[in-house]
Amino acid sequence: MAQRDYILRLIEEMGAVLIALRNAILRGGAPPGEVESTLRRATSAAGMELELARVVAVDALANMVAPTGEVEPARCWVLAEALMTDGVNRLQRGQPELARSSLAKAAVLFKLVAPLGAQLTGFPEAEERIAEIEEWLEAAESDENQRGL
Repeated sequence: MAQRDYILRLIEEMGAVLIALRNAILRGGAPPGEVESTLRRATSAAGMELELARVVAVDALANMVAPTGEVEPARCWVLAEALMTDGVNRLQRGQPELARSSLAKAAVLFKLVAPLGAQLTGFPEAEERIAEIEEWLEAAESDENQRGL
């Protein structure tokens, strides 16, 4: 029980770090190396490697986070936050296609935890995150259209 509480606190802390990082990205004050290292730590805490999370198909990602059909809400949440942050970072760096991929994966993960009523303490609900992601996906599409991609 103590180990589970420790892991949950660690995951909640990582979620807070990701939100702070995303805010720094949006303000333009996040060094690229810091972004990558933080994203790697977060996905590792969620039990996955960042590169794998980036390249795996959306459907496969859902199966990877819930191989037995049961979602571990806190880990799924942190992985979703990491992918959302990755998507926002990639959008800010002018990589709308890569941004869309990460954002779409984050939305899938938040949709997995939404029916569970899962939420990290002090964080928005999954439905709020999904709405944010939809706005970012629209921004990514708009960015691609403006670039003529």
